[in-house]
Amino acid sequence: MKQNATIFVKGVQTVDGESDTIELSSEGAVETTDSGLRLCYSELDETGAVGETVITLIGETVKIERSGSNEMSMIVQKGKHRKCTYRTPMGALFIGTYGTALSYSDSALKLQYDLDMNAVLLSKNELDIHFQLDREEE
Repeated sequence: MKQNATIFVKGVQTVDGESDTIELSSEGAVETTDSGLRLCYSELDETGAVGETVITLIGETVKIERSGSNEMSMIVQKGKHRKCTYRTPMGALFIGTYGTALSYSDSALKLQYDLDMNAVLLSKNELDIHFQLDREEE
């Protein structure tokens, strides 16, 4: 069942021991299915252009797809190394992901993963996503 919701995202990226945190909230949609969860929301990129992000959870696999100027399709699977493409206005990058932790409860998805390029660790990352379903008007 698909429902409107406010989606809150907190991302922490750690590079060489230094952490950077980004937080956003956006109106979007949440769909729960027998096999998992799907979140859709809009966000602004660095240039101010609007893009859409879709996060799909099935089992212990999360797929993050972003449209806009920084197009991305990334799969994070707990305990597995995967490759993804990150497109920027300057060209495409091929990045590896390795999922280190994943949890999901009624309204919260938490994900930890490493990003690498050419077998060199780029960053350790955490995504903490929770959502609040919109109440239906009576």
